[in-house]
Amino acid sequence: MPKDQLPVVHSAETLDLKFPEAKDHITPEDASKTRTLITTGGVFTPDGKPYIPTSALAHLLATDKPGVNQLYNDLPNEDKMQDGHTRYIATPALNKEFSRRIQEPRDVYKIERLKDAEACVNAFRDNPELEKRRALVESHIRKTLPKLKQQMLKAENITACQVTGEPLQTDAQVHHIERQADQPSKSLDPDNLVLINKSPHQRIHDAEAHSHEALASLAGEENWPYRRKT
Repeated sequence: MPKDQLPVVHSAETLDLKFPEAKDHITPEDASKTRTLITTGGVFTPDGKPYIPTSALAHLLATDKPGVNQLYNDLPNEDKMQDGHTRYIATPALNKEFSRRIQEPRDVYKIERLKDAEACVNAFRDNPELEKRRALVESHIRKTLPKLKQQMLKAENITACQVTGEPLQTDAQVHHIERQADQPSKSLDPDNLVLINKSPHQRIHDAEAHSHEALASLAGEENWPYRRKT
């Protein structure tokens, strides 16, 4: 995540976290460390998205520093952020890594530790305060969507279809480049929105061009002058 787009974050210590009990074969030391690392290092954004610091991942993922660095470096920007010297990974990306590691031929105790860490991260994710924040975001999106076309027209003074360049028609529609059903958090993101005429809008959906790259490719095929917003 670019530095100029970093959200305000809050410490997981401000939440009443309810972690599951560790299974008997997890040592008390490992169980306690897992829960402490999440509580003291975890953060969440105002819209309820939790993040885990990379400093906690060697223990949580039963790996070493090079393994953590490789994971972080391989992630797309939307799955990570850096605040000063502290690097964080979003929980969806972390859960994907838990799942991969749990299904590999590993030491049985490490697998049980991974499962315990996964359950604790999910307890953080599912905290009622974070669920409430996400529900408020959904409500705001739902109320804003009907007004989005007029807001875009006013803010950007749009007079031409933002994909074909043709004069904007009165029945033009707001198009979510990455589908709202798949990326609801991007429903109001200006970089994910274009105002386009109905015919190219239908063509985009017929071609299932549901990413920036796919839309750019389709635009090339159709000789549309579309360029991604910068």
